[in-house]
This record gives sequence, C-alpha cells and structure tokens, in this order.
Amino acid sequence: MFIRGRVRTKISTIIPTYNRARDLEDCLDSLFTQTVLPFEIIVVDNADNLETEKLINEKYIRNNKKISVKYIKNGKLNSANIARNIGADNSVGDFLLFLDDDVVLDPNFIKEIINVFQQYPQAVGVQGYIKNRVTSQLTDFIKKLFFLSHSLKNHNKFLPSMQDVFAYPLTEIIRCQWLMAGCTCYKKSIFDNFRFDNNLYKYCSGDDADISYRIYKIYSQSLYQTPYATLIHKISDKGRPDSKEVVMTGQVYHTYLFFKNIDQNLRNKLIFIWS
Repeated sequence: MFIRGRVRTKISTIIPTYNRARDLEDCLDSLFTQTVLPFEIIVVDNADNLETEKLINEKYIRNNKKISVKYIKNGKLNSANIARNIGADNSVGDFLLFLDDDVVLDPNFIKEIINVFQQYPQAVGVQGYIKNRVTSQLTDFIKKLFFLSHSLKNHNKFLPSMQDVFAYPLTEIIRCQWLMAGCTCYKKSIFDNFRFDNNLYKYCSGDDADISYRIYKIYSQSLYQTPYATLIHKISDKGRPDSKEVVMTGQVYHTYLFFKNIDQNLRNKLIFIWS
C-alpha cells in the first residue's frame, strides 16, 4: 500500500500464469521484498495441473506482510488476456499492476512506478524497464528495414506493421504510444472504458500493444515508461508453444489487430504487407 500524504493508494498486482510454478515463485518473492508493497496479489491460473494452486496455498495465502493473495482458476480458454480481465474484475486497488509470471522485480519497482503517476497526473499507464534486454545494431537494422520490432534510444512508437519501436537504452522518463503488459501499471479507472481483447488466446505477441495503443489514440499524453522501475525478464521456455505455432498464430493475430487498430490507407497497407 502506497501512502501519499493522508491518502492511501492501493496497488493490485495481477499475474496470469500457465504451467510456470517455479518462475511464478521467483516473481512473487520479488513482490514480497518491494520497498512499497502491493495491497493485493491476484494470480489467475490458466494451467492444466495443480502445481500453481499448491504453491499459492502453501506459501503465499498466509503471509506476515499483510498482503492479500487471491488465487483464481481460469476455467475458460488459455488466454493471458482473459486472465488479465478476470484479475481486473476481481481487484479492489486504485492501480492495477500487470506482470508476466517470468519477471523478477528490483526492490524499488513499485515505488518508481508510483513516482511517475505522482509526477505526471495525466498518466493512466506506466511501464517499467527490462534491464536484461539485449539487441544488436545489425538485428535492429534488418528489423527496421522490414518495419519489425526494433530498438531506439529513449523512443517508443507503434508501427503500421503491428510491430513496435521499443526504447532501448532508456535513460529518462518518456511518453509512449504502447506499453508492455508484462510490467505495466494502469489506473483502474481506465478499465471502465477499455479491456484486454478476449479474442486473443494462447500466445499472442500483440495483445499488450492492442489495449495500450487504443488508450493512446484517445489519451495521447497518458502513457509513460521509466528507466528507474527495473526488472529482469527471464523469458521462460516453460508453457510456450512451439515455433511453428508462434509463427502461424502471429500472422493471424497481427492481421486481425492491423484491421482493428490501424488506419486503412494505402501506405499503411503496403507497410503491413512488406513487414
């Protein structure tokens, strides 16, 4: 719970997970060592086994940090987006921190996220900074040529190809056109008008960009990223589909999201086809 003057701001942390009990444990442990603790943690389980439920019940439900821990079994499709919406519906916080189950937060992560909301009252979404992300100039050049996801210092942009420019390296707080779902905090009030797309299930690389870009198009000065809220993304290989499925579903979902989010002019269509 974050105390601002005499106002207590409740942080609800929502984590969708799928067959990654050990990775989830590392993520949860990093939440319990935050300098600003969340008010509640909601784990929404898409798993086809009982390992995650057992972990939550044995280690986290009863804790001495006075953090409310909720375990919810998602009985619907295996979908991170459906799980995120379930978590949002069952939350009581003023802010919703969405995390992937294979991230490990540095101790000041939540504190630094809240600092941005305080510094920029118009902010409705703030994402942290993955400090172990690695890229090369050659890779960036090739991806930039085909309008694919690439890096640029202190620059965040959404492309007509349904790919993105991500800020790497990041040395200052910046405004964004899109946010990652795996390390981003939103004001809960924004969910009165926006939801994660429940049509996207299993693995989808554009699910987070979809909701954040829709928010950006309405509130263009509302999304931020800070280099001070740092974390490690382990990119766990557990629970992931094989490469063929990732490629096939990626093409289907990106086509769907292109027609949903991007202006259908000739230039944008040519960029999408080229990519």
